[in-house]
Amino acid sequence: MSNKDAEARKLAEAHYAVEAGITQIFRIKGSDDAEGLSDEPIKLLEVNAYTIPSGIMPLHFGPATAIGVTSPSTIIEITPAEFARLESRELELPQGWTIADLLPRHAGSNGE
Repeated sequence: MSNKDAEARKLAEAHYAVEAGITQIFRIKGSDDAEGLSDEPIKLLEVNAYTIPSGIMPLHFGPATAIGVTSPSTIIEITPAEFARLESRELELPQGWTIADLLPRHAGSNGE
């Protein structure tokens, strides 16, 4: 597992812990060339039952050094209904981005 993969899991776990409405978090990947760059952000898609529908709106953040994440991040938070629309291709991620691995909630996180 790469350092960026480990950091993505840390970031997802921190988000599960503070956002009770999050039901799923997926890693988003861009091109292999971009993902290999050290300054390419970790990209997460968060399905949150408590958020308001706003479409696909990537929000960019700096490193979260307090939890050991040294990479910047980009988060897209959507409702479960928007996730269904994304799966049916009614909504689309930015060009070149695809949904990758599910980052599951670990036992002991908020909501379990």
